[in-house]
Amino acid sequence: MDNSVFAFEKALKNKTKKEILVDKLINMLMTGLLREGDLLPSERELAQLFEVSRETVRGALSQMAAYALISVSHGSKTRVIANEETLARFQNAQDTAKVTEIEHFDVDCVFESRIVVEAAIAKRAATRIDAEGIQKLERMLEAQSRLFDAPVYFQLSDQNFHKLISEYADNALLLRYAQELYGYGLDLRRAVMVEEGAIARSYQEHVHIVEALKRGDPEAAERAMLAHLDSVYRTTKEKAARREVDAL
Repeated sequence: MDNSVFAFEKALKNKTKKEILVDKLINMLMTGLLREGDLLPSERELAQLFEVSRETVRGALSQMAAYALISVSHGSKTRVIANEETLARFQNAQDTAKVTEIEHFDVDCVFESRIVVEAAIAKRAATRIDAEGIQKLERMLEAQSRLFDAPVYFQLSDQNFHKLISEYADNALLLRYAQELYGYGLDLRRAVMVEEGAIARSYQEHVHIVEALKRGDPEAAERAMLAHLDSVYRTTKEKAARREVDAL
C-alpha cells in the first residue's frame, strides 16, 4: 500500500501532486480553515507537512497566486488574500472548489457518524500500521508539540494526522467518509483552537492514540480515538451554541 499523504487521491484519479495540493489548499479556504490575512507555513514546512517536494509546493502556490487567492512575495511569508467576495466568485467558476455537502447536517448527526467511522478506522489501523507509519505519526506529534500557539498550523497538521491513520486502515471507502466528515465545521474548530489549552488538550489526545497504535492494541486505539472525538464533539457543540446565542 502507498502510505503517502496522496495515496488515495492518486488511486482515485490521475492528478499530479501539484494539482492535488492546490485542491487541498482551495478546500481549506472554502471551509474556513484558512482565511484572509493568514500566513502560510514556509515552502519547506509545507513540503514536510504534505510529504511532497518544495518544487511541488512552489508550483501549487504559484497556481494559487494566479487565482488571486494568495500573495507570494520573495523574502516574506505567503499570505492569504482571498476574501469572501473573491472566494464566492472563484467558487462559481470552479467545479472542484465546492463546500462539502456535509455542512447541511447538524453537529450531532455528523459526530455520530464520525464515531462509527473513525472508531472502525482506529481498530483496523492498529493491526495494520507498520514502523514507518508510527514514525510518521511520531514526527507529527513532535511538530504539534511546538504548535500550541499556532492554531492554523496545528489544524493543518491535525488534518494530516487523522488522514494518515485512516490510510492505514486500508479501506478506501472508510477513508473517503472520514475525510468528508472531518471537513465539517472547520470554522468552528478554528474558533475552538484559539481558546486557552485547546491545542494542548488535542495534542495529548493524539499522543494516547499513537501510543495505542504503537502497541498494536485495537481496543485501546478505539478507546483513545473515541475519547478524542468526544472532546472534539463537546467543544465544537459548545462553540456552535455560543455562536447561536451571540447571533440573537
